[in-house]
Amino acid sequence: MYLHQVMTRGHRLSVVGFGVALVCLAQCRRREIVRSDATPPAATERARAAPEPRDAPPAVADAASDAESPLEPSQGRWLEGNIYQFRVDEIRRCTPPALVGFVRVGVLVRVASKMDELLVAPRDVKLEAGGVILESTVLPSAAGGCAPILAPKSLRAGKSAAGVVVFDLPAGFNAEHRPLKVTYQPTRWGGARRVEAVLPPESISR
Repeated sequence: MYLHQVMTRGHRLSVVGFGVALVCLAQCRRREIVRSDATPPAATERARAAPEPRDAPPAVADAASDAESPLEPSQGRWLEGNIYQFRVDEIRRCTPPALVGFVRVGVLVRVASKMDELLVAPRDVKLEAGGVILESTVLPSAAGGCAPILAPKSLRAGKSAAGVVVFDLPAGFNAEHRPLKVTYQPTRWGGARRVEAVLPPESISR
């Protein structure tokens, strides 16, 4: 009897010991999993110190290359405005003006209206080169070689007007032989789009 009690108690102790061992093993296993998933302190500090990505600034080289890219000549081609069409047909050499050192040229333009009561006037046509902007010259009559001049006119939708716009070029104008631009924007209409007709530098020779 006494021997049976000892054996039963020993069996119970072995079962309890085995259970305690299983619990300890499970806890150790859990700690290993937590440690393997945890982020190292050094990596956490690097993540905190790393700055947030920002949008890269535009490349200066690309902007410079775009600015220096050659412009496509547009003489003889219709340019689309929002309420009109504009076209440069020809460059003419006019009779020299009375001003010493100036050269007079005429630009034959054509404007087609997309709306009623579009006022076409030579003052809205300008000549540009190298940042210098020239206003058109108002003449009482057409200069030699530059007729007919563009007269102010109100157009209905679908109608067009054509004529020569005169410019007096000062000495040294476009000395660097940059592309020329004939621009047009009806000033009477605040929302009218500006268009630019590009001409090669040799279009106007002094």
